Amino acid sequence: MRRLIFVFALALLAAAALSAGAFAKEGGVELGSTPSALGPGDPWTPSLTLIDDGGQLPANAKPGIKITNLETGRTIDYPATPTDNPAVYTVRVVFPTPGQWDYAAYDGVTDRLYEFPATTILAPQGTVGATPEAAATAEEGSFPLWPLLGGLGGAGLLALGALAAIRSRKFAHS
Repeated sequence: MRRLIFVFALALLAAAALSAGAFAKEGGVELGSTPSALGPGDPWTPSLTLIDDGGQLPANAKPGIKITNLETGRTIDYPATPTDNPAVYTVRVVFPTPGQWDYAAYDGVTDRLYEFPATTILAPQGTVGATPEAAATAEEGSFPLWPLLGGLGGAGLLALGALAAIRSRKFAHS
């Protein structure tokens, strides 16, 4: 029984060491909200929070949001404005037409786009025509459950393999 506990503890340590990089944060941009239940012309005003990279906020950052209509390919850029907090910016985004839209935030320093799931801008009530199906949107502040479950499952498999190896006496002490 002591061997089993020892092997399981080693497997958990190995899984934790291998998955530590998955939970590490790198610099980037975080949105305060997602566009939902908007119609054409309705403003969406999220906050953009710059995530520091190694304890330093990017200097001279010019963040914003780019939206792209998936049907026409039209792209519109909305630059953000700073707030009293040097890490937080605000932006006012308006989706001009109904349909499927991609949106991505950028920090204005690295030229990297932080893409989010597409959103559907609904046609105003009273217009005739088919409404496209809503796209799935990411939940705000959600916990990364699947990587955690995968890591725990992998640790369990490692523990079972180690237990089977010990039980087969291939690795028994002489």
